[in-house]
Amino acid sequence: MKSLLLVMSLGLALLTGAGALTADEASSDEKKEFQATCPVSGGPADESSFVEHRGKKVYFCCEKCPKAFAKDPKKFKNNVLLQLLETGQMLQVGCPVSGGPTDEATAVEVGHAKVAFCCEKCQGKYNDASDEEKIKLLFANLAKAFTLQTECPVSGKPVNLKASVEHDGKKVYFCCEGCPKAFAENPEKYLTKLPQFQPEEEEEEK
Repeated sequence: MKSLLLVMSLGLALLTGAGALTADEASSDEKKEFQATCPVSGGPADESSFVEHRGKKVYFCCEKCPKAFAKDPKKFKNNVLLQLLETGQMLQVGCPVSGGPTDEATAVEVGHAKVAFCCEKCQGKYNDASDEEKIKLLFANLAKAFTLQTECPVSGKPVNLKASVEHDGKKVYFCCEGCPKAFAENPEKYLTKLPQFQPEEEEEEK
């Protein structure tokens, strides 16, 4: 009888534990609150109001702002880049000033995102700049500090910034250390999936 009770108790404990694990997993999978800045008005963007631009979603606060954006996208370029950072459609890979490895202790809030620098000196350059110059400083040399690539070209999974290779002078990121081998065997197969190898806006407008 005692053995039967012990088995039942263990079974109940396992079921309870399984339920707790499922709850934890559900909690971790909860959708992150959408927070982004409209590149035109500077107000809070609405997740349901967006347009596709160069393979990315650009969100706006209302129905009027997309029209203003469409007339002159270059005018709002830096504001769009900030929003891409806010929405996780662009990732930081280096210091915006030096291009070196970042130190999280230097991170500052920019809109609804955080940007880190390599040292306090570079952070100071940002802090001392005017509001207008700050966003220009962040994105003046985009390639050395940020990447528009968020997915592995081989697997389609989120990239691991520690898994990368150089191709034609540009960094390509992967989800793991195994995918670079597949990429190296036939790079041309994957280049169309990589935003860093697409024509620049200026070239398209000529």
